[in-house]
Amino acid sequence: MESEPKDHENNNEKTLDSNVVTNESVHSYDDIEQVGTASLYTYILVTCICVGGFLFGYDTGVISGALQPLQDDFHMTTIDKELVVGGTTFGAIFGGFFTGLLSDRFGRKPLIMISCLMFIAGALLLALPKSYGVLLFGRLVVGVGVGMSSLLVPVYISEVSPKQIRGRLTTLNTLVVTFGQVIAYVINIAFSNVPNGWRYMFGLAGIPALIQLLVMPFLPESPRRMVIVGKPDQAKAALRRVYGDSVSDKFLDREIATIQEEVELTRSSTYKDFKKRENYHPLFIACILQAAQQFSGFNTAMYYAATILRMAGFRDHQNSTTVAIIVSATNMVFTGVAIGLIDRVGRRRMLVVTILIMVAGLIALGGTFAAQQGFITKQDLCSGYTTHCARCVNDDNCGWSISQDVCMPLGVLGDTDLYQSSTGCPPQSSDKTITGVLLTFLIVYVAGYALGLGYAPWVLQSEIFPIALRGKGTGVATGVNWICNLIISITYLSMIDAMTAAGTFWFYAGISLIFWVLIYFYVPETAKLSLEEMNVIFQKK
Repeated sequence: MESEPKDHENNNEKTLDSNVVTNESVHSYDDIEQVGTASLYTYILVTCICVGGFLFGYDTGVISGALQPLQDDFHMTTIDKELVVGGTTFGAIFGGFFTGLLSDRFGRKPLIMISCLMFIAGALLLALPKSYGVLLFGRLVVGVGVGMSSLLVPVYISEVSPKQIRGRLTTLNTLVVTFGQVIAYVINIAFSNVPNGWRYMFGLAGIPALIQLLVMPFLPESPRRMVIVGKPDQAKAALRRVYGDSVSDKFLDREIATIQEEVELTRSSTYKDFKKRENYHPLFIACILQAAQQFSGFNTAMYYAATILRMAGFRDHQNSTTVAIIVSATNMVFTGVAIGLIDRVGRRRMLVVTILIMVAGLIALGGTFAAQQGFITKQDLCSGYTTHCARCVNDDNCGWSISQDVCMPLGVLGDTDLYQSSTGCPPQSSDKTITGVLLTFLIVYVAGYALGLGYAPWVLQSEIFPIALRGKGTGVATGVNWICNLIISITYLSMIDAMTAAGTFWFYAGISLIFWVLIYFYVPETAKLSLEEMNVIFQKK
């Protein structure tokens, strides 16, 4: 009698085991089906959209080589130059803000086309100006395009990419941005000695923007946008083109259902939700990371690379522009390295280590500039630079007298008395050493930035917010990034005048150390954690 229940129990266990195996098999099959593969159409689509990222990089990088010839043609003051550099950032703040408000209402595709028009209009305004006012307005218009592109391109790519390669294709845009900066430097070199070459530097940006504008009508709206406006069938058709025949209709229906759920969650959230502990902590982290990225001073290296290298001794405009490409190329190469390492090493560890490398580079840069130029701030009179030739020749109004061996106004010096050399100063035995050291530590600084702060904040920002607040949180943090970018870009030259080059780089090093402390104590590791696991972490903070 006792053997029958045991046999029955054993039979039940076998049946349960069989069901488990069957369910696991079905689950495994579904998982395999859910992976799918991207169609050729997907890669063509993403490539076309990444033109916006290229323009973002190009228009932020081209000013480095154009600034000196603009100074020669428009006789700009320090503040005038800072406004021209910062004009794009100022425009980007508004472009990004209004795009965030309007992208769900009007869709990604129409706004990307408007950003193309902004790039084209800005390129024309910058290529043809006869006054400083038109030049500044052109930079503002381009900035609106940059702000729109910086927000729309990664969002569009993430919404039209298969889930298994979504992260990879989104990070491709980051590389394309750095590639655009490299191409901008190449164009700067090509036109550095051409009369009115800066007009070509700016104007050429209109060509890829025009190509993208002509291609966009043939590209689909994102599936998310179609779901928002109540067109799930069109969303499904768009997803079918993305995945091709690698997935079933059932899989596509699940994707549409997931999108609909996310849309409803987003609609139900408000900014008041950030008052909750588990929500304000990730917002604080995202804003800290974006502020740290900008206050590290990196964009001064991008916007003013040629100017920095002129201070380092590359007085000839073409030479300084040519060497400046090393800055952009270093950024691109190490951004690629960061993309390969960040999942294996971890976001937090990458940040903690690379910020210290970056700080070391900044401290060394400051020390080398101190050895070269001393601690003399900008003087009202050229005679105030006394016998410091390296500091004298960095003042646009001064030069070194051969006969007097002192700093004198350029208006007083004749061509025969103005010292002419690659540095503008009599040769010193330490010149090559100082220049080499400066360039080396500039590369160390840029590499440290690219490996950590250049990329990690964007990755963390996309991971730490709950789905319902991801759009709002990302928008706030990105706004902090652009505002801090503007502060840095419009104050750098004035800081050089008031604090010297050495003092400015040491200031950035000090600020970066403060942010390093905040990151060390407040930023958790997010690699391989689910949203639910991160939510638990933030509730405990």
